[in-house]
Amino acid sequence: MRRRKREITEGQRYRRLGPGGSVWEIVAVRKDVMGATHAQMKRADDPKTLKTLAIAALLDPEQFERVGEEA
Repeated sequence: MRRRKREITEGQRYRRLGPGGSVWEIVAVRKDVMGATHAQMKRADDPKTLKTLAIAALLDPEQFERVGEEA
């Protein structure tokens, strides 16, 4: 079975799975000096709340799901 690589871009929204899972919007995608890619995100219902998360965590279907459009 071949796994399709999903692209992470600014403006996409993801919901944290589990109780109280909030929706986060990607505002920037960056690589660090070690080559790992991270997404800076803002909370959809509180844009002043920011966090940075590894892209690998966003792509983990047990942690996050994409919202806003069909994947």
